[in-house]
Amino acid sequence: MDAGRRERSQPAGRVRPEVLFQRQRQTPDRLNNSARRTYDLLRSTLVRNGRSMVLEERDLVEGLSASRNTVRAVLQQLAREGFVTRETKNGTRATDLLLVPVEEFYPFEARLLECRSLGCPPLMRDRLHLPAGWTVLMVESLLLQNDLPLGIQVNYLALGEEQSEDIHVDDSDVIQILERHLGVCIRGSDCTISAVAADEQTAALVGVELGAPMICVDDVIVDQDGQPRALSHIRVRGDRIALTAVLSAQGRPDGGRGPAAPPPWVPTESS
Repeated sequence: MDAGRRERSQPAGRVRPEVLFQRQRQTPDRLNNSARRTYDLLRSTLVRNGRSMVLEERDLVEGLSASRNTVRAVLQQLAREGFVTRETKNGTRATDLLLVPVEEFYPFEARLLECRSLGCPPLMRDRLHLPAGWTVLMVESLLLQNDLPLGIQVNYLALGEEQSEDIHVDDSDVIQILERHLGVCIRGSDCTISAVAADEQTAALVGVELGAPMICVDDVIVDQDGQPRALSHIRVRGDRIALTAVLSAQGRPDGGRGPAAPPPWVPTESS
């Protein structure tokens, strides 16, 4: 028995992934019959200008050079993820998606859920490098846009001995809280962005299904003296928000292959 017959006689579940990939891509009538590539192309287009895009299957088949079955499967996946809505009479339409620059990640309305002192828990003391006598104020808010829940933000604010815990919080922007209410001059932050699944409490508060994709932002904010003044945890809906950034290779000695120069607020060895 030759190699081709042995390969065909194997159970479908045991076929190597690269073999399946080659089989699926060998389609003469369409250039792009990969559901993954079609999904990425369409999703990225929806993120950038989805509000003005007409989602007709026939147009997408031609525009993406994909089969109708591939386009239909991709639209179904996007509908499950909340990027589009599919209705019998209204057709397929893109949902509103908020594009947020990474450096301006606080464009939301806030509804206060809880505000209380935590004292000085060891983990928070270590994360924020708190001096002796400092305490932590926890502020949790529901983030909204046009009354639609988009996420949850928890701020852990570092309070010096001279700073009162009795502050009126009416803003989701932790930097505004620090500057307006606590008189802190902010130099910058160290931000980590990741993806998580919605837990039961988050799903109930935000109005998504358990396990729905969420964007998670972990932000440590420092003052002009380099002292961390807040740890901010933000979870927002992955189907309603996308983060954007503009990167530049100008001024890099390696022609753009290395990391970009640090922002002005990042301390250097000579500062």
